[in-house]
Amino acid sequence: MAKLRANTQHDSPIDRTDGKFTPKDNELLWDNNNCINFIKNSDENDSGTSLGACMALVGNETSSPATWRQAMNMPEWQRAMEREVNELEGKGAWELIPRPENIKVLPGVWNFRVKKDENGSIVKYKARWCVDGSREGFTRPPEKVFSSVAELSTIRMLLALAAKGKQAVMQADFPNAYVNADIEEDVYVCQPKGLEQRDKDGYVCKLKKALYGCPISGRRWNQTLTKALISLGFKGTSIDHCLFHRESGNIKDLLAIYVDDVLVTSSNGADGADKVLDELSKVFELKKLGKARHILGLGIHQEEKGVFLEQSAYARAVLEEVDYLDAKARGTPWDSHLVEDNDKLNCYETKMFRRILGQLAYLANGTRPDLTWAVSRLASEISSPSKGAWERIKRLLRYLNGTKELGLRYKPNEGALELETFVDSSFAADKRRGRSVTGFVTYLNGGVIIWKSRLQDTVADSPNAAEYIALYDSAKAKMGLRYLFEVIGERVEGSCTIHEDNNGARRLAMDGMGQKKCRHLPIKYHFIQELCKTKEIKIVRVSTAEQQADLLTKGSHSSKSHLFLRCKLGVVNQA
Repeated sequence: MAKLRANTQHDSPIDRTDGKFTPKDNELLWDNNNCINFIKNSDENDSGTSLGACMALVGNETSSPATWRQAMNMPEWQRAMEREVNELEGKGAWELIPRPENIKVLPGVWNFRVKKDENGSIVKYKARWCVDGSREGFTRPPEKVFSSVAELSTIRMLLALAAKGKQAVMQADFPNAYVNADIEEDVYVCQPKGLEQRDKDGYVCKLKKALYGCPISGRRWNQTLTKALISLGFKGTSIDHCLFHRESGNIKDLLAIYVDDVLVTSSNGADGADKVLDELSKVFELKKLGKARHILGLGIHQEEKGVFLEQSAYARAVLEEVDYLDAKARGTPWDSHLVEDNDKLNCYETKMFRRILGQLAYLANGTRPDLTWAVSRLASEISSPSKGAWERIKRLLRYLNGTKELGLRYKPNEGALELETFVDSSFAADKRRGRSVTGFVTYLNGGVIIWKSRLQDTVADSPNAAEYIALYDSAKAKMGLRYLFEVIGERVEGSCTIHEDNNGARRLAMDGMGQKKCRHLPIKYHFIQELCKTKEIKIVRVSTAEQQADLLTKGSHSSKSHLFLRCKLGVVNQA
């Protein structure tokens, strides 16, 4: 997932040693002259390229301090640092001991972040004292440090189910969540910079609780929280380890965890969800936030007519950072007639390209399937972007500027659960490797839950084969979603419908007609035939004009057809 980064000592492309700026090897210091030269070399008619875009490399110095020394000269940040240390000491996060001999003491780092609400207004100045775990000097095995988080598709599914049953989604937060978990390993960290105890000179902190930045902390917190939820009667799921469910009589509770953020919905309404949070508050310190409004950059609007999910504040922040809020809007995210310029970007432009693309990728994965194909296409050049790719990403930003308020809507529905998928492919779209593109979108009672646009794993030798492979990809994702519903006690009625506009691929999947032409494909792709025989899925014909997944496989659409397909895809305004 790609968020706006907090501004810390390690955020810029410039190494900092002893508080001074030191250029990395083979790089020049990025100063105002570099920025001005870059602006002059950009399209002079493009109001979207400015100093703000250049400063994306070194962070927005006006929003939060870059070092703890700067923070100590700012009253609001100094108070935030003192508040953080007092809280950690109050929870017994460490004990101060004389520095042991022949023991590696890890450095710490202050992380400063301005927390904002769904409207972009400042809520809190947050200072966090973290361990610099990168200095451990050895690599821990992945199974010792891996920690799950809820997928964005799981969060969308939870919101869709709540909207269907007109249930409230409540939100809570665990303050300094990691400190709730004990650690068994011996970890030594220096005292918090700027707030060292003067009478304890030469002392270090021996950790008793997990701290942010320590490689093992995330896993320890996840294990601690999982044990607590299981003790409260919740059950996990094998498909998403951070989705928990509980049934008590006719009451069903559903809970999703993303590190220290919690979303809860209950068939017993807001009272049922509050009861779940009350139970959790007896185990951990918990801050109730009421009805869910904002999580992970996603704005959640719970209304009578359903739930609206958007990222307008995040999109506005992305555009503001590169000074594109006043740029002329475009009707489509891609210009297929743009002349390619294969000249490569320099190192600073490349860093900017990657940063902006990462932010756009988070938008595309969160609430904007209409951006997915363009972002996926640009991501193929991320290792060595060209000037042509830079022009395309500027076009994408212009399109975003005109559509930043769009999002996804989930409506109430008293009927049974219905899963519906549209799937399409673009044959040999990647000219360099000859691979085709798969695009599919899955709806739960009309609300978008899952979408994907990606290059296929193997080369297809015909459009039929490309569509057949796309059918497999969509069916695999769809069956995983169906199994997840069964685990949490939600039954999907009848066969899951897949809409396909290629008759050859449809017949091959349904009755094996034309099997000889696809014998060379890996055997896994024929899984779709078994699902058709068992009637777990049903493939129906859809006209090319009504193929909603077409927006996920190509960018050659007029403004009118793009608008039509975007509305069909479910990307709409809140009103």
